[in-house]
Order: sequence, then structure tokens, then C-alpha cells
Amino acid sequence: MPSNIRSNVFQSPVQEILHVSFRTTEPLQCLNGYRKGLGLGPSPNLISSQAFQPPNRIIRRECAHVITPNHLPNRTRKTSSAYQGDPNLPRNVCAAIPDELNCRLWITGLPPTCTIRQLLSSIKGIGPVYACHVNEPIATGPKKFDTAAASLTFFTAEAATRFLERHEVKPFEVEGYVTTMTRHRIRTEPVPVNGRSRVLLIVGDPRVVTVENLSRIFTEEWNIRFDTEFVHFRRGQDQNQIHWAFGSFRAQAQAIHANINRHQLGNGVQAMYRADPCL
Repeated sequence: MPSNIRSNVFQSPVQEILHVSFRTTEPLQCLNGYRKGLGLGPSPNLISSQAFQPPNRIIRRECAHVITPNHLPNRTRKTSSAYQGDPNLPRNVCAAIPDELNCRLWITGLPPTCTIRQLLSSIKGIGPVYACHVNEPIATGPKKFDTAAASLTFFTAEAATRFLERHEVKPFEVEGYVTTMTRHRIRTEPVPVNGRSRVLLIVGDPRVVTVENLSRIFTEEWNIRFDTEFVHFRRGQDQNQIHWAFGSFRAQAQAIHANINRHQLGNGVQAMYRADPCL
């Protein structure tokens, strides 16, 4: 098992369950090298699902603040000096919708070393998560923060509203840190669930369906950057099963599900959506 995968293993005659925390170090180093060149601080997570491009292949958009109706209709752009995401991604452009339809929340006051796993495992009974990203504390620059923050997007506005209402009654806590929560200033439209989620059940050929092999394929062959909340692995004689909860549906579980079911791993491997534990 690679050194960047930490696990606690329980073995029985019928199954092995692995609780895995992934940190794909090499792509993260590439990303932070690029961020450094832009004058940004390092990120603890791989925040882009796109394949990393070295700086000499990046097309710099000098007029990125200009939006034309042909490209991004009914949207406006809002960014700040503390923003750690990619403002040019369509889903990171503010949608022209009323605030009550905004599915994205902004959570501050998280533990300084907060992980995707710690954040998502603290959310129960709310709704399926569409996307999640944790920002590390900011130690330098005009705005300094000694705690982490997170952008959390649900599929539905109802789920975001439910989480806010619960927070008002009892403030949301992660690892003993009491947070603050509000609608994100970058408004995000609802997305139909249609039975989809950030959680996959992957079944198939034991020679292919292992945590180590699939994590290598996702990052090295498919250029998919992902976070993991948990992984449960069950070994079988004819096929293995992996119950994999990714950090986001967008560009993570969504892309992996599509690639597997296009038979990119062979006809003997399938991926199926399973319920989000944040429901």
C-alpha cells in the first residue's frame, strides 16, 4: 500500500474494511507550485478536477472579469483576494438567482487542519452534497485567518436552507470548533439529483477493483483529482466491491462513474450510485 494512504484494517474471513484518507501528494505539489507562481498560498487539497497544466500551457485571461452573454448567460462574477478556487470555472461564477435558491454555503471557524473527511462526516440528515472544498488558514496577506473555511454546495436549495436552520438552533461544530455559516456570495443554482451522489459502489474484476489500483488510475490515467471521506473494501472470489465516498459529486464521483460505465476498465467493472451519508 502506498505511503500516502493511511488505513486501519479489520479482517474477517469474508471481508476487509479499509478506512482510507487520501492525499495525492505529487499532483498537490504541482498545484501548489503553480499557485506559488500566481502569488497564492499553498492549498491542502486538490481543488481542481482538471488535469494540471504547467504554467507555459496556461492561457492567461487578462480580461477574465468580462463576461459575455454568449459564454455565461445570467451570471455575474464576484471574487476576493482571499479566494482560493478557480474563478473562471462556470460553477464558480455567481448565478442570477434569488438568495433563497442558492445551494452553496460558506462555513468559517473550522479547525485549522480540517479535512474533507472531518467536515463531511459531521453532517447528517441534511441532503446530498454536490461539491465541497476546504480552504486552509491564511497566514499572510491583507486578510489573515487562523482557522479553516469551507465552500459547501448541496444539490438542492432545500438542503442548504435546512442546514442553515439547524445551525441557527444549534451551531454546527467540527472537532470541537463552533462554526459560523451563511449563504455563499457566489450563488449556485440547484442541480437535479436524479439518483446521483458523491458515493459510488464499484464492483468487478478482483485484478482491477482494488483501492490502490483505482486511485492510481483516477489520478495518473484519467487526471481526476479527488478527495475521499471514506472507503470500504470487500474482497470476493469472483469480484471485489468498493464503497467509496468522494469529497464531491462534481468532477469527482460524476467523472469516475462515467468513465467506469463507458467500460474504460473493461466490461467486468461497474459503478453505481449509493446514498450520500449526509442525507
